Amino acid sequence: MHERRGPCSRATPSAVCVELHEIEINRFYETWRRFLASATPLPETDDPSYQSADHLGGHVFRAARGYLTWIGECVKRPVTGLDADTDSVSIARKGRPFVDAVLAAWRRELALLEDLELAPGTYKSRWGQDYNIEQMLEHAVVHPMRHRSSSSD
Repeated sequence: MHERRGPCSRATPSAVCVELHEIEINRFYETWRRFLASATPLPETDDPSYQSADHLGGHVFRAARGYLTWIGECVKRPVTGLDADTDSVSIARKGRPFVDAVLAAWRRELALLEDLELAPGTYKSRWGQDYNIEQMLEHAVVHPMRHRSSSSD
């Protein structure tokens, strides 16, 4: 079982981000499930991730996998064995099993990062912005928080 650490723990920065990411993905998942049940419309936007609640959920869950695999590529430890589906709606409909597999991989793969792997080197993200590993971990923590606010009832 995953051990919970307090804020004063001597955990590594990557382990802290892995734990925070798991908390935020689970918060998003629960909010998203309530939002689905409510049948409330999403805010109007041109963002394709907001075409439907399934698009939004799939976007957040696929992104969690994407941050993980991007970091694995950057540190030369590719992450394998995850569902490679890229369709947001399909991913959303897989729900909890998809999310649980991604979170387990986060714990297995990213908690092992060494401090020297976190910075200072930067890598081009899949959307073209430069990040070091620590910045991408932090981005991954905030991503579900940002989208949770859009789907809260």
